[in-house]
Amino acid sequence: MASSNAAKSASRREQLRAAREREAAAARRKRITVVAVAVVVAAVLVAVIAMAAGGVFGKRSGGSGATSTVVSVRPPHASPGDKGVFSADNVNDSAPVLTVVDYFQCPICHTYETVFGPVFESLAKKGEIRLEYRTRYFLDINLKNDSSVRAARAAAIADIFGKYQEYHDTVFSNQPAKEGVGYTDDQLRDAFPQAAGITGDDLSTFQSSYDKGEMNAFVDAVDRQAQADGYNGTPTFLANDRKIDMPRKTNPTEDDIMKLVRGV
Repeated sequence: MASSNAAKSASRREQLRAAREREAAAARRKRITVVAVAVVVAAVLVAVIAMAAGGVFGKRSGGSGATSTVVSVRPPHASPGDKGVFSADNVNDSAPVLTVVDYFQCPICHTYETVFGPVFESLAKKGEIRLEYRTRYFLDINLKNDSSVRAARAAAIADIFGKYQEYHDTVFSNQPAKEGVGYTDDQLRDAFPQAAGITGDDLSTFQSSYDKGEMNAFVDAVDRQAQADGYNGTPTFLANDRKIDMPRKTNPTEDDIMKLVRGV
């Protein structure tokens, strides 16, 4: 009888041991499953974030659909704090700064550029002012296109070749009559740079930089800073960072502009 009881006890101990082992094995499998699921979820999240970043920054890399890794480049004539770009026409570093805050799809900017642009450039070449451009693109979302941001990037690239002013002027001179039509990549990366005097190997370099989106970060920084400074209307004109009201004249003279710049 004692032998039978001992056998039963041993059997129960064995069953208990086996049950514990099964429970332990099940717990291990559960932990492994949880870890595996967590790893998969993390991997999926990383993939989603990477795809999202690629979608946002890739699309904004120069032309439409560019998805390569972006290397940031700074224009040679970037103004202090990367607030904008100085015209290469400037010849006097001690001259007062005349700043134009503009937007490449802005019809009023086009009107002012047509009337005042040549006067500004003449004053810059004479050393009377330093001409600076802070180009915004904040209204692209309203127009449902990205023409202005692409044009701003392209203009910044043109500065590498000392052609920011020429490219800037070319974009405005080709502004569509209907607001919101925008500019094509063919215009921005081929026709406009050639019209601005960028040809041959320089044109190939320009196009490569445009396609890679090398000026994206700079152009974004300019737009953010202009917004932070409260320059949310275009065009806005500044004389040494002081807002000035540019008159609606059809034939402004250099004296007219200099009086405004000097605060007379």
